[in-house]
Amino acid sequence: MALHQVPTTQIQFIQPSINRQITAFSPPGLNIEAAKYPILIASILASTEPLEYLSIFDHPEAWGGLDREAILSMRRRLYRFSVPIDARAMEPSDIVETLQTIALSVSPVAIETEAGTLPQQRLNPLGGQLPASPEIRVKSFDIISEPEISRVAKRITECDIPASEAAWKLFDYEYTLDQVARLMSVGLLGRMDSRRFVPTRGAYKAVIDAFVNRCLMELLEQPITSSYSLATAELFGENFTILAQPGEPRVDYLRIERTENGLERGVSLEGIKNITIDSKTSVFSDHVRFVSYEYLLKREETSHLTVFHFSRSSNNSIFGPWLARAGVKMALDTGLVELDNRENALAVLKSFLAPDISVWTQEDTLFDGYSGAFRIIENSSPRTQL
Repeated sequence: MALHQVPTTQIQFIQPSINRQITAFSPPGLNIEAAKYPILIASILASTEPLEYLSIFDHPEAWGGLDREAILSMRRRLYRFSVPIDARAMEPSDIVETLQTIALSVSPVAIETEAGTLPQQRLNPLGGQLPASPEIRVKSFDIISEPEISRVAKRITECDIPASEAAWKLFDYEYTLDQVARLMSVGLLGRMDSRRFVPTRGAYKAVIDAFVNRCLMELLEQPITSSYSLATAELFGENFTILAQPGEPRVDYLRIERTENGLERGVSLEGIKNITIDSKTSVFSDHVRFVSYEYLLKREETSHLTVFHFSRSSNNSIFGPWLARAGVKMALDTGLVELDNRENALAVLKSFLAPDISVWTQEDTLFDGYSGAFRIIENSSPRTQL
């Protein structure tokens, strides 16, 4: 090397990632997602701001009257502070205890954790559930407030009884579907020796199935309605039309969604198994059946409900099945229009439906042009056709 040449070395300075203490506030809210079993990803939904109305951010039953953007804004403020857990071994035990305490709480909970730079708040869909802001992986989190534990829920979760029985007891005390599914997902329901963490989506399915099965047993003793009636509602631009008719308790769900590629259709006919149901229709129909059977149980009279759900665009898909559940509940709560016979009911149905009834019954749809669904509507004892 010549004397005038100076060796140089390139040095790249990288800003080290420094974790900092973060205090966050949960409504309370939890989400359990599948990873590679037995490992699941458990998240606390929490805001880094102590907001005034935080308690309703993960409590859909309190959203009546809120517009679309208000709900999305609430969900956008909820980060997912996440840790992996072993669902089979229920480890780490301190994390499991923290998650179960939050699930039992009936008021907001403050947590403390360590994390680096927080990502921008933006909505991430959560596969058949309500959206939330991005996931933040942490090593652990600690509760730093005094949780207000529900004595009723604690007493029921301490019972060594089947999960279906525990869920029914909670519903008797007016716990919501979301609250019961939360308890189920963190392993607080069921026989003591078989309790496990389960993905939240699966917890909803298990709780809804248990509720519907119990409702069917309870409704066996109730009289069958002798009238035909209709109910309608619109929520965030989506139409819900419900036809109630004489028959054993049954809920059928028909869905049409307008997409960029045309109309997307789905149908779920209760009791008919030889029909292909897409995953979206399957999840939505579960939530629709929950509020429908809840309505029938309160009415103390059985009927066959057919729910027509029309979505004008896919923009509302971000809400998951909650929107279908809320829309059907809104329609049933506004009251049914009573009609004196089947012919009048079908005539009024045609005037209520959006889109036109011809779109629901055209021949290229999933269930034999949906004409089979209308043949079932005309039969006052649908169970006999199964």
